[in-house]
This record gives sequence, structure tokens and C-alpha cells, in this order.
Amino acid sequence: MKKDKLYQWCDQIWLHVLYGIGILMSCLLVFRWNDITIPSKLMYLLTIMVPLHVFEENTLPGGFFFMNNLGQKSDKPMVYPQNMLTNMITNLGAEILFIVVLIFTDYIPNTAVVTVIVFGYAECIHHTMDGIRMYRRYAGKGKKTIYGPGIITSYVGLIQLSTYGLAWLIKQNIAASEVFAGIGIILLVAIGLILIPFMISKRVQSKRFAFNSNGYFEKYEPMQNR
Repeated sequence: MKKDKLYQWCDQIWLHVLYGIGILMSCLLVFRWNDITIPSKLMYLLTIMVPLHVFEENTLPGGFFFMNNLGQKSDKPMVYPQNMLTNMITNLGAEILFIVVLIFTDYIPNTAVVTVIVFGYAECIHHTMDGIRMYRRYAGKGKKTIYGPGIITSYVGLIQLSTYGLAWLIKQNIAASEVFAGIGIILLVAIGLILIPFMISKRVQSKRFAFNSNGYFEKYEPMQNR
């Protein structure tokens, strides 16, 4: 396979860019901490947690895509529907979208906090369900926990942001439109950055952007056995 520039970008380069963005956002948060509102702090923290979450899913230990594709009933979990291209679109796209929301947070504080709340709780639910499914799949091969790549940062970081955001939000005067707007932002991620790319990938089933390692799950399902 020819590893052109797009392949190289979708393989590792975008991950380094995302991690760099996370470091930059953490520095900005420290610098601006005393001058920004709680909604802005929560959005800053979300833009920091997303790269950390992606690091666990894709780098150490990595292999989230494999678990996710099996959950999508893929017969080629290294290939589709989540591949290196859709992975980049989903995660880098979400980070950029959240930074845009952060820029406007002072104008839409309640909507921004709803975004934080829904995202964190949704990730926890998703990773818990995935973890239970993978435990059942590999219990006979020695798996003893529901751990799957991404579950630690869901339980340590994201769920706390959501809970703090919820505690803050219930003390505010909030309109239904603000709740729907926050949910709409998450639906934009779910539909525009996940479902649509997945639908295209599932139809094409191209091996061009197939993964070359299933990370954490290699211990239970070595690549040479597939």
C-alpha cells in the first residue's frame, strides 16, 4: 500500500496535532483561570479531556476502534466502519467544534454547559456498554474486567465534568431552547462526525485506511488469528 500524505496524516500525524492542541488549551486555561467564568472553565477542560480521551483510545493502550467496530457487527473490524480516516474526522472534528463553542461560551453559557454534561455522560454510557460486551466476548480468554480503551478517562475526568456542570446548571435560569441547543451540538458530533462517515465507510469498505494494530485487544485476539 502506498502511504501517501493523507494516509500519513490519518495514521499518526493528526494525533500529535490533537495532543498538541490539548497541551495548548491546558496552558491557556492556567493563564486565564482567574478571569473566566465556570462555563468557560468547563469548556476549556472539555477541550483538554478530549485529547486525553483520544490518547487512551488510540495510543496507550489503543484499540478502541476494534471494540467499536465489533459493536457495529463488522466482519472486518480492522477495516470498517471506523477506520483511520473516520477516526481523524470524528475526534479532531469534535475538538475543533468544542473550541468554537468555547469561543462563544460567554454568549451561550447554559448551552455550553449542556454540551459538556451530555458529552461526558454519553461517553461513560457508551464505554461501559462496550466494556461489558468485550468482557463477555473475551472472558473465556482471561479477561477479568470491563476495561476497554477510553473507559478510564470517561470515569476519571469526563463524568466529573458532567456532574459539576449539572450541579452548576440546576442553579441557573435555563430555557428549553438552551438545552436543545446543547443536545444539538452533541447530535452534530454524533451524526455529522460519526454516523455519516461510518455509513460511507461501511458502504465503501476500503482497506486504504485500515488499522494495522488492535492495541489493547491484541492479547485476546492476535492479528495473525484473524
